[in-house]
Amino acid sequence: MENKHYNIDFLKRNKMKKEIKNKTTYGAFLLSTFAMILISCTDFEVDNPTNILDGDLSDKGMANALGNTPEVAVAAALDDAIVWSAACSDEGFLSGSGTFRIMIDEGYMDGYNQQYDLLYDALASARWIAEDATTRLLELVDNPNADERVANGYFWGGIARLTLADHFNEVVIDGQAPITPVQATQSAIEKFESAATIAAAAGNTSLAAASHGAIARAYRSLYWDEKWDSSKDDMNTFKKASDAAKAALAISGSYVEYANYAPPGASNFVYESVNASRYNRMDPKYAYMKDPVTGEIDPRIIHGPKVNNSPRTGDPVYLITKYPNEGADIPVSRADEARLIIAEYAAMTSDLSTAVSMINDVRANNGLTAFSSTDQAEILTQLKYERSVELWYEGRRWQDMRYYEIIPNRWAEVNKTKGIHRRWPVSQLEKDNMK
Repeated sequence: MENKHYNIDFLKRNKMKKEIKNKTTYGAFLLSTFAMILISCTDFEVDNPTNILDGDLSDKGMANALGNTPEVAVAAALDDAIVWSAACSDEGFLSGSGTFRIMIDEGYMDGYNQQYDLLYDALASARWIAEDATTRLLELVDNPNADERVANGYFWGGIARLTLADHFNEVVIDGQAPITPVQATQSAIEKFESAATIAAAAGNTSLAAASHGAIARAYRSLYWDEKWDSSKDDMNTFKKASDAAKAALAISGSYVEYANYAPPGASNFVYESVNASRYNRMDPKYAYMKDPVTGEIDPRIIHGPKVNNSPRTGDPVYLITKYPNEGADIPVSRADEARLIIAEYAAMTSDLSTAVSMINDVRANNGLTAFSSTDQAEILTQLKYERSVELWYEGRRWQDMRYYEIIPNRWAEVNKTKGIHRRWPVSQLEKDNMK
């Protein structure tokens, strides 16, 4: 069965239209998603593959389609999150027009904004589809505790929850009372733990490692969010992040899990928005970024030559080539991120030799000269730099700027005074559903 990529670009093109937040329409949307997946499969026969009824999803022949649905759904929203979080951080800026876009660029987070309103609905819809597909799959497979399709579903459900927690000040799960970002992150960890256990039992070492890596990322977020939101500076939480990262690397030292894109189906919105449109651009501060160790251009910031100047700000415009086309995949969990989590915990707990060793493993993987220091502050500074370039345009920078209390220069002064520890509100439709 050829089902690695699917023709479901409408998931993103329609931006998960608000109507699908209705529970009944969710089901119809899920059915149409499966129909599009099946069209790309070569060994599944139905009389009319674009007209699938809810009962059809109980057919064991649907197991592969159900198993791949979570990634398809979440990938279609994840790239949008990367674009708009970049615009809100120092990774990107708004070069063109558009009031709502400019408001994100300038740090406005109070009240309605069409861009993050649509993003919330897209991520919330993707989470529901991923988890509903996984629930259905559990009833179809012979051994769900050792089936990588089930593990895949838990993994992508966790990614959806974690991405919602990273960006929004509340998260609503299946019509229940809103939960905090910390609670949403904790629930994501549970999904990743299930994914890690099942993937290992199924013999999928890469997914097992990536799941442990996602646990590490989530515990790191939990530590920083609890520190700033609740004044709870619990290094035991960060130790869990480091331990999970070590567990990931013990399984595989080179794992990577991607969100896959394949035009004319789902396509990479980072490329479409930052390169192929005139609105979002990479911030020129990253252009020809100098590695502080060597003084040479850091190869991890991959972009083309200057093409023009922004008509809105006058800044030089460069196009990202990290994602060179609409079909470029986006990493969501990988070994070098795990190494940087271990390094950060080690540096914060004065295990400086481990911190430097982990940093240098990452640098060596990119052909860079080793970093050397025995000064804790200097090591932490280097660690922050490494994260900013290693994870560039992968949806981490806005969170790191919150954690490290770095306010973007492009924010309006009124928003700078409000501070960095803020997130976007849930969508208007979600607010209406809460009433």
